[in-house]
Formats: sequence, C-alpha cells, structure tokens
Amino acid sequence: MKRTRLYASFVVAAVFSVVQAPAQVTGSGTVGTVPVWVGTTKLGNSLIVQGGGNVAIGTKKGFARLHVQTASTTQPAVIGYNTAKTGTPPAGLFQTTSTSATALLGVALATTGSSNGIYGVTATPSGYGVFGNNTATGGSGGGVLGTSNAGGPGVNGANLATTGFASGIYGSTSSPSAVVALLRSHDPAGNVIIGQVGPDTNAVNVFRVDGTGKGFFDGGTQTGGADFAESVAIAGSTSHYEPGDLMMVDSSTDRQLTLAAQPYSTLVAGIYSTKPGVLATTHKMDEAAFQGEVPLAIVGIVPCKVSVENGPIERGDLLVTSSTPGHAMKGTDRNRMLGAVVGKALEPLSEGKGVIQVLVTLQ
Repeated sequence: MKRTRLYASFVVAAVFSVVQAPAQVTGSGTVGTVPVWVGTTKLGNSLIVQGGGNVAIGTKKGFARLHVQTASTTQPAVIGYNTAKTGTPPAGLFQTTSTSATALLGVALATTGSSNGIYGVTATPSGYGVFGNNTATGGSGGGVLGTSNAGGPGVNGANLATTGFASGIYGSTSSPSAVVALLRSHDPAGNVIIGQVGPDTNAVNVFRVDGTGKGFFDGGTQTGGADFAESVAIAGSTSHYEPGDLMMVDSSTDRQLTLAAQPYSTLVAGIYSTKPGVLATTHKMDEAAFQGEVPLAIVGIVPCKVSVENGPIERGDLLVTSSTPGHAMKGTDRNRMLGAVVGKALEPLSEGKGVIQVLVTLQ
C-alpha cells in the first residue's frame, strides 16, 4: 500500500513538472526590429522596423510616422479597404495633417509602364474614386492638384459610361468672384484650349483658342444674341442711354456717339444693342475704358425705339432718324434718305411711340 501511494505521488509530480516547464525561446532579434515567430519556440526578424518614433515596413529607416516601401512590380505598398455597403462609412485609408505638410503623398518611381502615384476606385453610384477637399476659407489652395513633367496631362479625367449624361471632368463653384475653370498657358505662343472629336488614336481638332485669345471654330459659332455690335464711347454718362436708342455720330469728338435727334440725319450710326451676339472692341476685356462704352448694333435684328411722327410704320418701311431723341421714324422723302437709313421695320407701329424689331441695314 505504501509502495502504491509513493508511485502515484511520483506520477503527479512528473505531470505537474511537464505542465509548468517554460518553453525555451531563442532568436537573433535586431534592435529596433519588431520580432516575428519563425517557429514554435523561435523568434526572428520581421520587415517592420521602429526607430525615432517612426515605423517602417520594407526599409531600414522610416521618414514618416508610417513609412511603407516596396520594390514589387505587382503589389502596391499600401491598400486601404472599407467594405461597408450602406451609410457614410469611414475611409479605407485616412490621413490628416495640421501643418503645411502633405496629408497623403503617393509616389511611383517607375520610369516605364503606367504606374500611379495614387489610384482610387469606387463602385458606389454617387461615390468618387479620389476625393479632394480644401476646407480653408482663404488663400489660393485647391481640392486636388495635378502636375506632370511628362508629355501627358497634369489632370486626366475620363468617363467610360456609354449611356446617360456623364462628364470626364466636372467643376463647380459657389463664390460670386470665383470661376468654374481657369485655363492658363505660360507660353503665349501656345494654345489656351483645344477641343477634339474622335477616338484617342484618330482624334481631330475642331476648335482652339490661342495664346492671344483668338478662337478658331471649324463648325462656326452660334450665340444667344441677335446682332453684331461695336463697343463705342458716348457723350455724357451711360445712365443717359438705354438699349433700343437710335444713335448718331457726335460731330464734336472723334469716335464718339450721341442720341440721334435730327430728322433724316446722315450722321446715323446704329442702334444701342439689347443683346449683342458678337461684341467687337479695340480694348482688352478688362480695361476700364470698356466699361464706359455701349454696344452699337450695326448688323442684325435688334429692338429699336420708333415714333409715328412721320406716319404709321408698316413692316418693311425704311427707317430714318426723327426729331424725337433716340427714336427712328418712317422715311418718306427719297431725296433725303441717302445715307440716312438705319434699317427696315420688321414690326408695325400704328400710333405714338414704341419699340419694334428692326433689321439694321445702314445705307
């Protein structure tokens, strides 16, 4: 009986000894390198290095809080996924900064192929593959900046949808002093914009605007206005004039107009345009002098102030200046009409004064 108890105690002690015995861990861990298990009881070096408060993967020294580097031609350095199907989930990859540094920088150092610094993909109908937002209330920054030292575009937008309304690039603004798109050519010998039609391999230019601001349009142009007008200086303040006024040459000053106020005047020049389709001027578009001028319709169909002081006006009547300032009247004296006709009436006026459509044909 004593021998049996002694044997049982020996077995329990042996089992307890096996359970409590610590495993032997070995390894050649490098200082600053996060260890990784390479066997059941063995540690080795991983690809993750820590130093100076930075963590690096794929390189021995990190130049950022998280520095990931790879030389693989088939795998990206970092992938961020968010697999949420509904709601407004957090980003797959999110980075912020409160200094002048870049929150997220993607660099592709390949000198061949079509590698991308940053590539974004989305499958949601209202989502964005890449979204940039600048929340500053001042300054000259932007949501997205694209630059290129190669022959390609700084920013390339393509929409591959084959149905519905879609755009390759979309821009919007809410500020009254902002512009939806600013296009700048640093070389005045170049073009500001070129429009093409056709597939990438066989596209042809259909319009362009060169560095001087001149436009070339193979298919012609169509405007919302109805006449060709010339911007001209006027006597006195622009507040004394309004669209539809009949204008005449101011004989006291070069290249200046005033209201027509003499019957059958050969100084007649045209009509103050209500909505010119084309406005010509000798000034640059931002010159102050341009703001103090009025558009004079010299070709086209425009509203014109008229008076029946020389009889009711019928469609097709030739119109001349009248004694009513800024108004035209029917011309009846053929001996006085040479050089005094401003155009033809396209609408009638039976009494008083009014505004009718006139085909401007100076003669």
